[in-house]
Amino acid sequence: MKGGNANGFVVVVEFVIRKEHIDEFQKAMSENAATSLGHEPDCLVFDVCQDLKRPERIFLYEVYRSQVDFDVHLKSEHFQRFNELTKPWVAEKKVETFSRLFPTTLQGE
Repeated sequence: MKGGNANGFVVVVEFVIRKEHIDEFQKAMSENAATSLGHEPDCLVFDVCQDLKRPERIFLYEVYRSQVDFDVHLKSEHFQRFNELTKPWVAEKKVETFSRLFPTTLQGE
């Protein structure tokens, strides 16, 4: 399978947000994540995390069925809007990709 395996294609993004835009960024990111999960059937996980000691540091953990599905996400209208809106708020951004070896779930799910 191109760009991943049967367990998924993982995207990890670390943002450092300009402090005066943290609240706006969180709202926009929340909408982007919810839309991705709700409208992209091949977006399996979209976790948004914030550093407890450095609130300007936001961490994303996303899982797609394949790299092709992630590429579809990048071309989506909602992602393009989010990216343009938030670009001036971002001081730093680092993107890494992985192949998920062993998916896990919480007990009871």
